[in-house]
Amino acid sequence: MSPPRIAALLVDLDGTLADTEALNAEAYAAALAETGRIVAPEHLRTLAHGRSWRDFLPALVGPEGDAAAIAARKRTLYGARVGQAAVNEPLVALLRRHHGGCRTGLVTTAARDSTLRYLARPDLTGLFDCVVTGDDVARHKPDPEAYQRAATLLGVAPESCLVFEDSPAGLTAARRFGARVIRVVHPARTAVQAVAP
Repeated sequence: MSPPRIAALLVDLDGTLADTEALNAEAYAAALAETGRIVAPEHLRTLAHGRSWRDFLPALVGPEGDAAAIAARKRTLYGARVGQAAVNEPLVALLRRHHGGCRTGLVTTAARDSTLRYLARPDLTGLFDCVVTGDDVARHKPDPEAYQRAATLLGVAPESCLVFEDSPAGLTAARRFGARVIRVVHPARTAVQAVAP
């Protein structure tokens, strides 16, 4: 029995559609530095990869630190930088080629304001039929809630979705959701590495 026809392409933002990981880590490092905590951006890049701040920042700052305030400051700093992130041109070309033949959705743990700011780029205008951000769900990746919400908005079944993800948390969320998954690596240079089982 052949798999169902692909009805929707669902795409992660950070590290998949956009090469934002370095900018994200730099914004975290700057926000932490303002509170006197010096953490290398390289370390923050590893900690934050595909994860909500709630999953790593509280342990990093300890009980005496205000993780929510640091995350809010990071959001402001990141929002001012996000437009600099390189777009994954091969993936955008693929989405444009199939837009109209199937639905498209952006599914990210990132905040809605910075996500929409990035999607306002002329080369991304009209690319997605729905956008689901970290602000729209109660549970973040690796929980599949964001993908479930996107499927509901698009009116498609999980098994008819093809997901593009880069992080372990995102790949796990997509698999738990029940979609077919393609792992994305080096987004500025190539769209995909391999089809994940």
